[in-house]
Amino acid sequence: MNSSLPRLAIVGGGFTGATVAVQAARRSPIALDIVIIEPNAELGRGLPYRGSDPDHRVNGPIATHSIDPLDTSHVQRWLEKTHLLTQDPGAHCSFGTFLRRGDYGRYLHEAVQEFASRNESGSTIRHQRSRVDQIHLTANQVALKLQTGESLLADSVVLAFGNPAARVPPMLQDLTEHPSVISSPLAGDGLQALCQRLTPGSQVAVMGTSLTAADVISTLLRQSSGVRITAFSRRGLVPHRQRPPDAKAQQNLPQTWLVDRINGQVPSYLDPGCGSAWTVRHLCAAMRQRIKSLTSQGMPWQQGFDEARDVVWQFWPLLGHAEKQRFFRRLRVWYDVARFRLPPQTAESLDKAVTAGRLSFCARSLVNVKALNNGRLELQFQRQGQAIEQEFDALINCTGFDLGGDVDPLTLAGRMVQSGLLVRDQSSVGFRVDQNCRVMGFSGQSSPRIRLVGPATAGVFGDSLGAMFIAVQAHRMLPSLFDDLGLMPYF
Repeated sequence: MNSSLPRLAIVGGGFTGATVAVQAARRSPIALDIVIIEPNAELGRGLPYRGSDPDHRVNGPIATHSIDPLDTSHVQRWLEKTHLLTQDPGAHCSFGTFLRRGDYGRYLHEAVQEFASRNESGSTIRHQRSRVDQIHLTANQVALKLQTGESLLADSVVLAFGNPAARVPPMLQDLTEHPSVISSPLAGDGLQALCQRLTPGSQVAVMGTSLTAADVISTLLRQSSGVRITAFSRRGLVPHRQRPPDAKAQQNLPQTWLVDRINGQVPSYLDPGCGSAWTVRHLCAAMRQRIKSLTSQGMPWQQGFDEARDVVWQFWPLLGHAEKQRFFRRLRVWYDVARFRLPPQTAESLDKAVTAGRLSFCARSLVNVKALNNGRLELQFQRQGQAIEQEFDALINCTGFDLGGDVDPLTLAGRMVQSGLLVRDQSSVGFRVDQNCRVMGFSGQSSPRIRLVGPATAGVFGDSLGAMFIAVQAHRMLPSLFDDLGLMPYF
């Protein structure tokens, strides 16, 4: 390690931390000392990519999931080098290649190792296994106090918090230790242990109908023969399926196509025009009209949706705080089922289970859960004002991540809020940052030495949740980071 190099500390080593580190190393005008502070043994393995279940697949094709958005064929080259697809022949279909989540986590870890050993700027990338307890600003640097008791000084810090903890609904708070209740199915081995206990004919309730639920249902179908699954949510909405790409549009694409697409122009039909305010109502009406026009010409509806989704980070800041809150409160669930689509392998598995009578989706609101003396659970639902009671052998919570939940004061984010370095965004989702991802503290001023990238900026940019959007967000952020360090721009 060369202590004379400018030091970039990255707090968090999931996908966000991994892509920031690799892009910074590849594009910095001078060598950097890059330190990723992450307690897990392998980098890149955030919660979505930590498991090894063969039924859990990344929901987007590999071309959109490169660790470097300016090098979209990097995943393909890694697959050719590792011959991984010979061990997973089901990954490829007419839609593209959809990796298992665990394999994608391996790709991220090995990609960081690859660029740590050699990169264009000559930067060092090292992994410090610890957590950050406190962050303080000094005159010219940022001081990080680690859980190990060590202190680390950095010239710039990127907070890569990743996704927040899974939401545990109030009625499950007192049942998290019950053997038939799995409150966090993607963490630990509780789901696998439950599958081993279930017997043919067992009734399993899955709370939630999103991508997490789809993964969990796929596991139940494969590991628990003969179980019957009821998946429910307030509206019963199931994610749409991925669509085949436009063959013509995929030909002769440059390596930069993903960045070009997300940084492209906002479609003119979304602009309310004449100095009118941007509103959620207008955006929805404009998108509906565009989709109607496309489908009348035989084009897929997804094309119209994706045109707006890809550039949402550009027009989302034009909405007022009340409009953003209205979207999160009333429309986000409808947006999510179109935005987060099922990989074709998972969709096929679920379709077969529905046809066979092993799986059903329904719209219900869970009111209460009672643990019975026989080990079963009594679930009390409301549906259109009618009370429904039903017994199940197990309940699995798949309500997803809580982006708008309270900040735990015992976490680093909570301590930064207490110290005034972080402030919740006015939309009530995530934290406030400026257009270059500099955190904006209690004073209202941007901090040139601390940046926040990834899901925790969703309130500011609207959609910074998927891998390709996080990678491109990091790409947009880096020039200002280099500039604040006094380095020459890399463009």
